[in-house]
Order: sequence, then C-alpha cells, then structure tokens
Amino acid sequence: MLLLVAAALLSGAGEAEAAGPTARVEVVGKPQSVFDWGNKACETMNYPDLPARAFRDFEGNTQLLLSHFDTFRLVGPSLEALEVDCTPVMRSHRDAAPRRFADREWIGSIFTADGKTVWALVHDEYQGNRHRGRCPSRRYIRCWYNAITLARSDDGGRSYRPVAPPPGNLVASAPYRYRPERGPAGVFTPSNVVVGADRFKYALVRVRDPGGRRGTCLIRTRSIARPGSWRAWDGAGFGGHFSNPYLSHPRRHAPCAPVGKGQIAEMAESLTYSTVLGRFLLVGLAPPGEGSIGPKVSGIYFSTSADLVHWSERQLITRAVSKHDYRCGGPSPLAYPSVIDPESTSRTFATSGAHPYLYYTQFRYSDCHKTADRDLMRVALRVTP
Repeated sequence: MLLLVAAALLSGAGEAEAAGPTARVEVVGKPQSVFDWGNKACETMNYPDLPARAFRDFEGNTQLLLSHFDTFRLVGPSLEALEVDCTPVMRSHRDAAPRRFADREWIGSIFTADGKTVWALVHDEYQGNRHRGRCPSRRYIRCWYNAITLARSDDGGRSYRPVAPPPGNLVASAPYRYRPERGPAGVFTPSNVVVGADRFKYALVRVRDPGGRRGTCLIRTRSIARPGSWRAWDGAGFGGHFSNPYLSHPRRHAPCAPVGKGQIAEMAESLTYSTVLGRFLLVGLAPPGEGSIGPKVSGIYFSTSADLVHWSERQLITRAVSKHDYRCGGPSPLAYPSVIDPESTSRTFATSGAHPYLYYTQFRYSDCHKTADRDLMRVALRVTP
C-alpha cells in the first residue's frame, strides 16, 4: 500500500504531484448515536476525548476505544453492534514528576498485526496545574506539557501497560524540559498508524513550542516495539531524532519539519489510505484554508496526499464549532473527527473506501454550562475522485 510513499519520497516528488487531483468528501444521511453518555457512561469521565480508534481482535470481536485519561472500550461482533465494557483498559499513572512522562494518559492510536498483541501510542499530558507548586497560575492550558509514549496489550486489548517503566516508554517529546506558564507545548495527538510496503509504520503528530512554532509532523518506525526507534521527517529525510530532554542537552525546537504547511494547519486526527482515491485521506478540525471551498468557517476538513509529506489544500466537509470557539446560545461544539469504514479490510481500519463513516464527539452543554455529557456520533460520508 505504501510503496507509493517510499517511491515518492526517494524520488523527490513535487508538491503538486504528491497532492494530486481534487477529491470530494461529503456528508450523506443523518447522524447516528454510537455511545450516549447519559445512558451508557460507566462513570462521569467515561466519554470520548480523542478521535475514535477501532480494531478487530483475535477472538473475532470489534473494539472501539473511548479514550480519556482513563480509557474504556466498546466491544461487539461488528461496528454496528457495540456495547460498553465498564472495566477500563488503561488508567493514568497521574505522576507528579514531569521527567517521567506519566501523568494523564490517553490511548491515541493503535496498531496490531494479529489482534492479540496491540501497541498503543499514548498521548501523555503533564498537567502542572494539578500538582502542588508546579503551576503558579493554576491554569491547565498554561501548564500543559505533552509527549507521546508507548503502551502494549498482550490480551487482545483488555488491558494496556507501558512497554517499559516510564520514562523508558518515551516515543516523542519536546526537546526542552517542563517550564510552567509556557503551555501548551510538546508533541500531541498521534493519528492512526498506517503501514507501508517498506515495512515502516507511519503516523502524524502535532507539535507546538512556547515560541509559537506549530504544525503537523510525520514520524515513522520499522520496529514499533522500540519506543526510541521513531524518526521524524526533517525536510530532507527521516533524520529527526527525538530525545529525552531530562537525559540530554535540551534544544529549542522539535527535530522535525512540519508537513503540508499552509495546507493542513494542525490536522492530525484521522489518517487512512483511501482505496477509492488511491491516496491518503487526512481529516481533522481546522480553520478555513486560503483556497478552501465552501463557507469560510472553522469546520471538519480533508486533504489528500500520495507521500504523506505534500498535501492538497484542505477542503471543507462540514461546518463545526470547536470547543474552544463555543459561544453561549450557539451550535454545540464538535471535536475529534475520525474516519472509520466498516468495509475496511485492515485489522485496524487503516483503509477507507467510497462509503466510510465520520465518527466525532458531540458536546452536550446544558444552559450554556459545560458538562461531562459528550456523545460519540457518526455520519455517513461519500468519497469520490
């Protein structure tokens, strides 16, 4: 599947060639409820707080993760028949030391070849505001220091644990140590993992630093069991190496060059290979792009690529108010879009066809007050060249 990627990177394919022709992605049908927090939540914080990820396990079940700092799952014979399992598959360590990269942990992305051994890229938030003396302002957003770590399940997704005692499971972090009042900063929200014919596993991540530098970076590894093996696209090749700033001399910037700069903003939520387009399909929340079709509004956008480095100008799928832009009396916010195709032949639904679903989190605010009521919804899409 990714032979095209390897060839394009090695040959230095131009941006126009890699971005490819215009595609069309549109919503068809009405939204459907997948998980209703009011009726199905096992505990207050049991709600989808990252893009939905799904896989087929070794026992023939389909599992869909409800990722939060304590992660639960839906399980059933297919995506059409899922029930919540009230035993969490992973709970956060809530470690007060930023050097261990093990505070509040979300399963952000999964990979499995056999449905029994499951690898998970973990979105780790050090929340300084929750630890005494670590955040003078006591504001979450200002003392947010993020990294990506690696967890593993040996029982088909029933439970996950770090592949090594923290911080030995560190995959990617900021090249500088935690400093209060400088957040949000670090490496965030891994996309789906896609596998190439070159045997590399690829993912997209967001990066931000205190100086305002931000974007989406491409990382890859050949050995997913080794957290230190991931390398980042540095603008010329995969020479970017993440290092633990508590064990090495801190640097100023992340060791990667953002891809699709200007085209995809910070989109990294959903990455699949579209069999109908013959290209990679990236979907995420973003502001309007310069050449985007449709209303010039924030919403859920898509972009396509042949090589994961060069991306087409993002185009609007549907309007959406983000949780950060919500205004009392306005539309309810949406977050965490993810494309999942029930017909995908990939065990981790890493491919999508002409009729996938767009999964997303729908916030349910009461009388303009933020609540824990968040539902997982989906709506049918039609994808055409």
